[in-house]
Amino acid sequence: MSDCICNSCKNLKGIVDDNGEINEYACEHGFPSDSCKECEVVECGETCSHYISDELEDTLCKVACKKCGKELEKVADDQTDGDVYCISCYMQM
Repeated sequence: MSDCICNSCKNLKGIVDDNGEINEYACEHGFPSDSCKECEVVECGETCSHYISDELEDTLCKVACKKCGKELEKVADDQTDGDVYCISCYMQM
């Protein structure tokens, strides 16, 4: 018997409701199957090309806020392009 691959995938993110609670989860890339959104299958055989184990630790690197220069940390393999801002500078934009 194997657990659902979505239960241990780093791409699965909680959706915060109006009360600030997480009652629902969604995959950044979409679920591998329609049945995965509300999976209650005892034995899962799904595979996913986007699967990343949530047990792997991220490597962090230091970056600077573009506006104030404050030192920040971000995931080293993050493919996001663009400038990085600290929360204070971002909220002032």
